[in-house]
Amino acid sequence: MNVAIMAFPLYILLMLAELAYERHAGRSTYRLADASTSINTAVLRVLLEGPLRLLLVVPYAWLYEHGRLFEWDATSPWAWLLGFIAVDFCFYWAHRTLHRYNLLWGAHQPHHSSEDFNLSTALRKGAFQTAFDWPFYLPLALLGLPLPLFLLLLGIQLAYQFWIHTQHVGRLGWLEQVLITPSLHRVHHGQNDCYIDKNHGGVFIIWDRLFGTYAEEREPVRYGVTTPVATFDPIRLQFSWWRLLWADARATRSWWDKLRLWWMPTGWRPEDVKHRPWPKMPADKFETHYPARLKAYAFVQFLAINALALCFLFRLGQASVWEPWLLVLVILGSCVSLGLLFEDSRHVGWLEGARLLAMAGLALAWGEWLAPGLAGWGVLLAGLCLANAVWLGWLLSSARLARAV
Repeated sequence: MNVAIMAFPLYILLMLAELAYERHAGRSTYRLADASTSINTAVLRVLLEGPLRLLLVVPYAWLYEHGRLFEWDATSPWAWLLGFIAVDFCFYWAHRTLHRYNLLWGAHQPHHSSEDFNLSTALRKGAFQTAFDWPFYLPLALLGLPLPLFLLLLGIQLAYQFWIHTQHVGRLGWLEQVLITPSLHRVHHGQNDCYIDKNHGGVFIIWDRLFGTYAEEREPVRYGVTTPVATFDPIRLQFSWWRLLWADARATRSWWDKLRLWWMPTGWRPEDVKHRPWPKMPADKFETHYPARLKAYAFVQFLAINALALCFLFRLGQASVWEPWLLVLVILGSCVSLGLLFEDSRHVGWLEGARLLAMAGLALAWGEWLAPGLAGWGVLLAGLCLANAVWLGWLLSSARLARAV
């Protein structure tokens, strides 16, 4: 049971509440392109969660079965409390290490890549992070924490971290002596020199206080990373940091540096390539000027992508072997296409048109699988895809005419 995924409807309600509050207060921390990208990275994480979670579950189960040192009573409140504290302690060290080494930072950097900070930022995940942080939780298996209880507590620990991604909650007094609060987590997302690599805890701030990574919010926070991703493509941003490392690995003449730069502290570069410039933070946030009339269309496609992801989750057990993989390709293609639309790419028309036609064909083929018992469901979905294709064609034609004038 993945609590963090099951809580997704609650996340949506909280984001809507935050948007409603901002409308009432006359303040805005959301941009459609950025928030959609954040949420679509969560979709990518969900698609990869199953196979990557096995990297954790399989060795954990083996160690628990063959090497546990203690027996826990999973029905005891003390087991839950101590287990939760232990899970958060392991998270602290996993999180801190992800920030400290080049290869690992590349897996975690997507979470920090947004230049906005709101509840949608909590969903901007490193899709491959699970492939790197799983060893940090294995000591819990040796201590005898049962796997089902561990996974439940880990899900609760991750779900807690959603609400701390907001700018609308101020300092919380004595709670900040014990817990990670929005103020303390805003520090963690800051690229200010005094905030970098601070406040790594997930639920408890005591680890940062004990191990020297604590900082308070004392100056306005500038969000994002010092090497900006400059894209709304949720797939491309997953590889942003690794692409910089790969460019350095190819450029350096030292074979030793080609190998070791991946495991060196974050930001380390070979001496002979330091002159090569890396992206620098611009004065303003990364923004593109896609036609305003495309916003409604983009929002509809964003909703459709998330509906597809929900279909993937709920119908996965009834699918043939090949069907989930084909649906994954459709979702990934949709995420890329939406990112290109937000970036006003000249190729988006052809890609979106091809995607919508392909989805219409798949809807006709998969109607019964997606919604068993609903006659004509596939025909309705195919009709909606074709209607969207006509809508897109009209919007792009109107945009071209407007540019010509």
